[in-house]
Formats: sequence, C-alpha cells, structure tokens
Amino acid sequence: MTEGRPWGAPTDSDPPRPSRRAVEPAFNFRWREAWGLALLLALIGATFAGQLLLRGGLGQPNLETLGALSRGTLAEGWWWTPFTAMFMHAGLLHLGMNLSAMIPFGLILARRFGPSARGQLAFIAFYLVAGLAGDAVYLALQPDPYALMVGASGAIFGLWGGVMRLGRDGTLSPAFSPQVLRQLGGPIVANVIVVLAFGLSGGGIAWQAHLGGFLVGWLGLGLFLHGRSGVSRGS
Repeated sequence: MTEGRPWGAPTDSDPPRPSRRAVEPAFNFRWREAWGLALLLALIGATFAGQLLLRGGLGQPNLETLGALSRGTLAEGWWWTPFTAMFMHAGLLHLGMNLSAMIPFGLILARRFGPSARGQLAFIAFYLVAGLAGDAVYLALQPDPYALMVGASGAIFGLWGGVMRLGRDGTLSPAFSPQVLRQLGGPIVANVIVVLAFGLSGGGIAWQAHLGGFLVGWLGLGLFLHGRSGVSRGS
C-alpha cells in the first residue's frame, strides 16, 4: 500500500480508468414530449368511461347507438362512426390489450415527431389516418354489412408499421429495405395469434382493420415525417 493514499486510490502509475457512460432507460421521457399520445389516450379512456356510464354493460345491441362501425350504420347516415369506433372498446380485456401496444409504439413515434405543436399534431393526424384506413379496409372486406366493429387496433397496427421504418438514430428507412422487411414477421404472427385465440373462441377480430392501418403506417409514415426535425431519410 502506498503511504498517504487511501486504500484503492489510483497511484501515479495506474492507467486511467475509462469513464462509464450512463445508459438511459428505453422509456426515459417526459409526457410533454409526447402530448399528442397523451391526448389520444385520454380520449380513449374518456370514451370507455362514457360507454360504461351510458349503459351498465357492453352488450352488442347498444354499441351501435354509441358509434360502432358497420356498413349498415353508414348506410343509415351515421357518418361519424368511422371516427367514434376507433376510440371505443368492447371490454376491459380489449382495452388493456390495445393500450399495451399503443403506449410503447406511440411513445417511440410521438417522440420522433418532436414536441412542438406542429410535430404532435402531425403525429395525431398520422394516427387518425391509419385508423380510418383500417376502417375503410374493414368495410371493404367484411362480408356481413351489419357486423359491428370497435377498437383502436387498426390505428395501433399503423403505429407498429411506422415504428418498423425508424432506426435507432431517427433515420427513416425505405419501406422495402432489408432491415424493414425482416420485421414483417412480427405483426403477421401477432395478428394470426390474436385471430386464432379470440376468433375461434367466438370473439370477432377485425383483421381487416389491422391490415389497413398497418399498410398506412408501413408505407405512408414518410409523408407525415417529412421535414420533421431530428429525422432524416435513410438511403
């Protein structure tokens, strides 16, 4: 031991120790950086609370009066149902499953859009367009004109498709680049599992909405992110 030095203290001959770089948690964020997502979550929560308050259950006959989507409701002039349906849910399990995917995917994308009003409004627009695309594909491919559909999963699959395009450094990869195409198996497998698990048990799954929203997120994210600060296009 060197006289006059505390035990373990470096001596003049010791090599310098490399400094440790702090590692930030994956979800180290402030909600003001993603207030667009917070607003959407609040609307979903308020809508679900309203469903419970306006009728003491979640039976299908009442869903139509609250804004569920079908070709039948549109034929009757209920033009608002493509919007209201994406904020409604058919139960706590349905709501919980959707939020468990919406929050992580939404945080990644909302932060990439930037905290400014313009950036967060663009994120909200992206979410709504993905949800409406899911509605459109559902209406086009659903054989039963009176089959009711509610849920945010079309828009959430749009978030998933968008996240696939983003690199860790914020670059926007081409839609058909190898690094993006390698990720296609994830949403496909997830969709098959959900359809098999809930479709065979008697609960209808609107896979058509998943498809429509995902295609918009995968192929159309660049239209919404173009010009956003902190995001550059990959080659």
